[in-house]
Amino acid sequence: MNCSLFPKTAKILQLALDSIFEEMMIQFLSKFVKRTSIISAISSSLMIITISHAGGPPPGTQPPTTNRQEDTSEPSGNRGKPVEVEPDTTEPTRRQPPPRFPRSTDQIRSVQGLITLRLINQTGAIIEYQVIGGRHLILGETSVVELPELPIPLTLTYQRPDGGLLLVSPRRISSRVLEVIFHPTEDLDLDSKSLSIGGKGRIFLN
Repeated sequence: MNCSLFPKTAKILQLALDSIFEEMMIQFLSKFVKRTSIISAISSSLMIITISHAGGPPPGTQPPTTNRQEDTSEPSGNRGKPVEVEPDTTEPTRRQPPPRFPRSTDQIRSVQGLITLRLINQTGAIIEYQVIGGRHLILGETSVVELPELPIPLTLTYQRPDGGLLLVSPRRISSRVLEVIFHPTEDLDLDSKSLSIGGKGRIFLN
């Protein structure tokens, strides 16, 4: 056998072993790099989870912003409690009657202590009237009666036999003539029963 073949064969085997070893190292390093990347990623994830549970934001992130609105509700001490409403103690507004007599303009002048009354019925109902000291008379539904030369002071009484209310409007039409106009009304505050004229011509409704 030729001994010169051994060196060549040994060299070939050495080269083959080197190639195999190199390939194994490459595969090992490749696997090692992959495992290192996975371990690094897992470590980063664990670190993020740990920081999040501890109340802090993840690295490289900002905490989310929230729109805070002012609490305009009542303090908690007043919530759920019934509100007491004070009773309305104001009295209903009552229409005030027109001013009663006398007024400064409601005055008639007499001639030698005598005046004339003109009674005008606009009620559509019969009115019974009397000048105190005289007779009871009737004033028709739409009648006009003149009572001349009546001495003052005097009192004129009147009423409706049907019980209706009377709104009386005295109106001086001359120095010694006083018109007394009768209107119907449903307002008790405006009703009157008599008209009086004082010695100085002042006029009163009662």
